Formats: sequence, structure tokens, C-alpha cells
Amino acid sequence: MTTAPTRLSTPELRITLSDAAPLQAAGAAVQACAQGNGFEAERATRLQVAVEELLRESRLREESGVSGDIDIAVEFDGNNLQVTITDHRLPLTPAQSRHLPSRRLLALGFVDRLHVGFEGARGNIATCQLNLASADPDDHLHEAMLEADVPDAPDAEAAEIDVRLMVPDDAVGLVQCVFRCYGYTYPNPSMYQAKAIRKQLESGAMLSVVAITPSGDIVGHVACTFEFPGDPVPEGGKMIVDPRFRGHHLAERLSLARAAMAADHGIPGVWAEAVTNHPASQRLAIQRGAAEVGLLIGVGPQGMLMNGMPNHENVRPSLIAVFTPIGDLGTAALSVPDHVADHVQALVDRLGVTRTFDHAIVAPSRARSQFRTTASALAGGIEIRLHELGLDIAERMADTLDEYLAMSPSYVHVHLPASDPSAAWAVVELEHMGFAWCAWIPDYLPSGDSIRLQRVTDNPVVVDQIVCARPEGESVRDFVISEWTRVRHGHLTATAT
Repeated sequence: MTTAPTRLSTPELRITLSDAAPLQAAGAAVQACAQGNGFEAERATRLQVAVEELLRESRLREESGVSGDIDIAVEFDGNNLQVTITDHRLPLTPAQSRHLPSRRLLALGFVDRLHVGFEGARGNIATCQLNLASADPDDHLHEAMLEADVPDAPDAEAAEIDVRLMVPDDAVGLVQCVFRCYGYTYPNPSMYQAKAIRKQLESGAMLSVVAITPSGDIVGHVACTFEFPGDPVPEGGKMIVDPRFRGHHLAERLSLARAAMAADHGIPGVWAEAVTNHPASQRLAIQRGAAEVGLLIGVGPQGMLMNGMPNHENVRPSLIAVFTPIGDLGTAALSVPDHVADHVQALVDRLGVTRTFDHAIVAPSRARSQFRTTASALAGGIEIRLHELGLDIAERMADTLDEYLAMSPSYVHVHLPASDPSAAWAVVELEHMGFAWCAWIPDYLPSGDSIRLQRVTDNPVVVDQIVCARPEGESVRDFVISEWTRVRHGHLTATAT
């Protein structure tokens, strides 16, 4: 068995900006990188504006006797283009970080993700990011292939198709396959960029399986996509099947090959999000070994409509989180509060994994929490990953919410390391800030299982018409909605002293 590939992190551009250098020079270089990697000129220019504002803010900070130079690095993994700006001037305070003018650029959609803060010995670090698929409904399991007035391929031709791992040289063929299936309507723009596809494959951000005819045409694709380097569990998606080959079990063959690929790479499982306005996509995942592990309330893009399906206009749809075990999920001791213990035990039993539980509410010994925040103005949400739990978790979460207030997030998700002895304490502590139980995802974090909490804001959501494929999904739905309702109404669990 091999291990999952290491994501490349070598920047394609590095600049050191002295005090005398014009900010526009660095901004223009970043803009050129964005356009060269397939971003539209308007988005690349907006990124340039954001970078120049971040550089301007950096220069306005008081010099601390260390070098006043500013370092800029641009990285691209085939889907995300990230600009990192570092200075060693006077450290930013949390209050200063929250009130920087650049925050408005995130709210206005100039970038998809933005974070500015003091990182100790590393200095003040600002990161901003563009995503080729900023609001990508393809990441939700669905049957979205276009109807096509083309003859069905004969069984003999379908039987000759080879299903194998994708290599970078297949990128052009995959773009052609996407076009044959979707025209120019496919929701993930990176799948029309051969260079972006090659970069994702080479960096390890995406592991793919393709179906190829004897003549060399790609007629099917499915992938595992990693959000961050070091993530053990990818998201499953990007299932594409040429209309000529529907009805020949090609999707099943691709899924089985993806599972084998994941096992060969030491991937323990794959997670995904299924729509809740109809049960077909949930059934498809369940047939392939998935189980429902959570409900994400109001996370779908507002106005996301599916042809021929029940829809609610001007409402953010909810999604069922599903998990498919593939490899060894090992054993772990999880810290969960009593009021969710029976629910999590049922999920553990359903997946057939080995987990033990500690329900004690124990405050952490650390004073300071360590976490990573990502925000997407276009998706309308914030995700916070806690790496270490500290006594300041409520204060730090409040600061983070204030920091992103300008973008009016529709939802905020927090991932807690479930094996941390203080995870149960953190669940209860964050309830007082409006965070309710959302999901349990095995091995989602580099440290192990994730407890996912959600804070849904005032945007309209509909939860009384969520459709589930089976009673087990209904049980997950009902529990998550009941927890969300309880926390919203202020019926909170007491924190142990």
C-alpha cells in the first residue's frame, strides 16, 4: 500500500518588495499569474486590487527594527490561486486586524478567501485566494448530466472501454469530455482548463479515474479532491459520463476504480454532500457504501435550482453529509458530551468502525487555541478548523466572527478535533455562541475525526421539506434539526466548572 501523494507547495512566483518599489509592480505580477492560470481578466484584476491594498496596509505598519521588506508568494494547485504576503513589522493586534480596509474587498467578492493576522515569529501574514470554481455546486452529489440527442453506444463498444487512473496527458481529452456532456454549462470552470487539470493532478490536489475508448476518447471521469495539503480524507465528486454511454454501468465501474485507487493511496474514506430536495443522489451514495453522518443547514448557494426537481427560490438549501469507508479507519477515543452520545454511537455502528467515548466535560490545559479560518464571499460561508483547543476558544471565535462581519456570512462551520480530551467541553462552550451539532466525519482532520458544528444566520432556510433516502438519514436529519432548534432557543447545556 502506498501513501497519499504530497501536495506541491513550491510557489510559482516569489517577490521581495523593498520600501522603494511601487506596489503596482507586485500587483501586476500577481494579476499576470492569475490570468496565465486561466482566471478571467476581471477576476484577475480584482485580485490585483486586493493584493495592492494588502501591501499598502503592510507598509503603513510601524517598522520594528527588522527588515521592512515585504515578501510575496503566489501558489496555484490547479484550482486555488493563493497569494501570501508576509512582513516583520509591528505585530497586528486582533482589533487592528478586524478593522482593516481590505476586509471590505472580501465582502464585495474581490477575492474568495482572505485572512490577515499576526503569526508569531513568522510575522504578520495576509493570505488571499481565488478559486476557479468559487461557487461550485458540482461538489454536491447530484445527477446533472445534460440530456443529449445522440444514439446510445452498443454493448460491445461499451465493453471495450478501459477504466484506469488519469494522468496529466489526459487533461485535453477530459476537457473535451466535459464539453460533450455539458457544453459550456458545467459549474466547475477548472474542468475546462487543461493546464488547471494537469496542475491539480501533478500537485496531488485531485486524484482521478477516467474511462477511455479504444480510439483514445475519454468518456467518463470521477475524482477525489483534497481541500488542503495533509488532509487524509478527500471529497468525492466530479462524476462525468458521456451521454452515449449511459445505461452501461460506467458510473459504477468508475466508482469501483476510484475506491480501489483510494485504497492503494492509503485513503481511509471519502466524504461528500448530497442534495436534500430529492433522494436520488443519496441513494446512489448509499448503494456504493456511504452512510449519512450529518446535515448542513442552509449551506447550498441561494438560488441553486435543479431542473425537474422541487426547488425553493431565494432559500439556501441544506445538504446531507455522507461518508464512504474505504480503508482502515483505525480506532480512536472521542470526547463528546452526553447529549450527543447516543447519536454518535449510532453513526459509529452504522459505519462499522471502532470508537470509544469519554463524556467528561474537561477544560483544556492550554491557554490559547490554534485554528485556521477560510471564508468564501461567493459561497457565503466561513469554515474554522481547530488544531488545538484552548481556554480562549469563545473569545477567539467571537473575534473571528467580528472579523468577517462585513461579508455577512450565511453560515459558519467549526471543525473540532474529536480526540482532544476537551472536545466535549468545546462543544458545550460553543453552544453559548449559537453553534449546534452538525456532523461527525471520521479521519477528516490530520489529527483524526472531526466534530462539525454549525451556526446558521438569519438567511431563510427550509428544513421541514428535507427529503431523505431512508430512515437512517431521517434520524440524522431529525437529530441535527432538533439540536439546531434547541441552541437557537437558548436551551443550552451547562458547562462544568
